[in-house]
Amino acid sequence: MGSLLLKLIIGQLNQYVLSVSASNGSAGTETPVILGNIATAPIAGGDNSKLKDKVVVSLVNIAEEASLKNNTAYLQKNQQHFQQSPIVHVNLYLLFTANFEEYDKAINHLFRVMEFFQGRKIFKFKNAPFAGVDSKELERMQDIELTVELHTLSFEQLNDLWGSLGGKQLPFVLYRARLVPIQMEQILGREGFITEIDLALAPQI
Repeated sequence: MGSLLLKLIIGQLNQYVLSVSASNGSAGTETPVILGNIATAPIAGGDNSKLKDKVVVSLVNIAEEASLKNNTAYLQKNQQHFQQSPIVHVNLYLLFTANFEEYDKAINHLFRVMEFFQGRKIFKFKNAPFAGVDSKELERMQDIELTVELHTLSFEQLNDLWGSLGGKQLPFVLYRARLVPIQMEQILGREGFITEIDLALAPQI
């Protein structure tokens, strides 16, 4: 499910970047933004040439939302109570790296990313247009709503981040996507609703 959520956001971001390029008279046919691990790019010591001249979106951290820990473990459906493990809500930290040889081109693409999220902060996935995706997977996505916000790092955190990604810093911006619900599908128990009480079986006083 996680990659589907990110691909939907990236798809909309691509549409924006291409539309702005078209209005500026520099329209292209290639996809400017892709999902990938920037640590595998040649500039970071990797061999993934597909990341060249792209804005690369990498998942660099996942953190639990502590304020939403006390969730119910019960679900009501079809006149039954279902017991499941409580939902865990997590925040995804998404690194948008402008991996271009021309520095000015990298900066321009980075600003396109920031413009997009400035105008579009909330993403809903009801009726998401995913072809060939399992119906159960789509059903799980119906009620998801992500809020994407800019996340700023200190200089020390910057050094730690890029040190773990290969040591060579590129133009980037980091966003936090809140909140992604995580829940195992396995049912732990079930029981029917109590719809009536038989007073004849009640103890006599």
